Amino acid sequence: MQVGTGFVVILTVVGAWVEAHPQNHYAGLHLVSQPPLVAFMIPLAGSLALLFVRKHSEVVFLITVLAAIGWSILGQLNGATLVPILVAGFWMAQEHNWRRAALVGLAGTVALWTVNGALGPFGFIGGPGLTMWPEMVAALALGSVVSARHLWRDEAQARQRDAERAREEEIHLIINQERMRIARELHDIVAHTMAMINIQASAAQLLLDNDPSSASAAISEIRSASKSGLQELRSILAIMRPSGHGEAHGEVVPDLSAIQRLVKDWDQAGVPTTLVLNGDIFEPPAAVSLATYRIIQEAITNVARHAEKPTTIVTLTYDPTSLTVEVRNTTNSPVSVFRDGTGSGLIGIQERVRALSGVFRAAPVGDRGFQVKAVLPLTTERISDGQQRSEPSETSQARTNDIDGNR
Repeated sequence: MQVGTGFVVILTVVGAWVEAHPQNHYAGLHLVSQPPLVAFMIPLAGSLALLFVRKHSEVVFLITVLAAIGWSILGQLNGATLVPILVAGFWMAQEHNWRRAALVGLAGTVALWTVNGALGPFGFIGGPGLTMWPEMVAALALGSVVSARHLWRDEAQARQRDAERAREEEIHLIINQERMRIARELHDIVAHTMAMINIQASAAQLLLDNDPSSASAAISEIRSASKSGLQELRSILAIMRPSGHGEAHGEVVPDLSAIQRLVKDWDQAGVPTTLVLNGDIFEPPAAVSLATYRIIQEAITNVARHAEKPTTIVTLTYDPTSLTVEVRNTTNSPVSVFRDGTGSGLIGIQERVRALSGVFRAAPVGDRGFQVKAVLPLTTERISDGQQRSEPSETSQARTNDIDGNR
């Protein structure tokens, strides 16, 4: 900015000195004498005001107009003094809307034209009296065009930033959802495996002295449960690793046979568990199959951890539009025992059901029982990561009942 202002200062002062030289002739007009050197402070002050044009464009524009008017009052040509006026008008048109810039520019031009016509050497229509008008229009128009271009560029950059921010937020949302999904899977796998191992270890400890063969069977069950848990953990962790050469990292989706083995394992582990199947049995979508298995796994694990001598019934009801999962247990202990724990298991089930736009309820049944029930719609659509995601329908809106108990 300082370099440009310096150039305008030199152009204005030197131009004013040349125009005011007595030897110059302008269409027969001969200036008699040159003004004193102190008079050149007028165009100098007008051009130096451009140093502040970025912050105070209107004020600087008016100062340059006043400097040109003062130069005209001395009877001098104001051709050179128009240069800082045009520069200030250009900046003013960039800083303000075109109506305001046009109004201020018109007022300054009219004032300068009037004084120049009355006191200048060429009158109203001679010399710069006519040329100042198109020059001023051109300066204001150019400033408005530059301002519009800057505004368009800023808006385009703002839209680009918003789009990038939206993409980043979407990526973070996807990552967080995947983290939550993996956390739920790990919670269910670890809780189920450790609960099974704990029950079998307790049984083995009791039977070790009196019935070594039964204790050996319990230890075998521990080995089987730990092996199954490790396989499931590998399946989950494989998803988080980058794919290798021909390496399949897909998560194993449990089917009905896996559910039957799960129920049988718990029944043999000392938690009497029965599986009841209602309706025409079919293979549901992968997302529903996985959610069904995890719901049953977590519900029975909660029963084993928090209920005393429980009896559990797992019911699967197959319907053309939904699959209903119900895990109900009775116990010799009051329902208040079910309220031990943090409730993270039920929250995990709730999130699974909500992800499939299903209906979930968990509440005590009577004085000595607890029921977990989920209705999973079967209408699903495939998404990019190979998972299944439920597509909500009018008959199965996403809703979750209040959880009356925590465990």
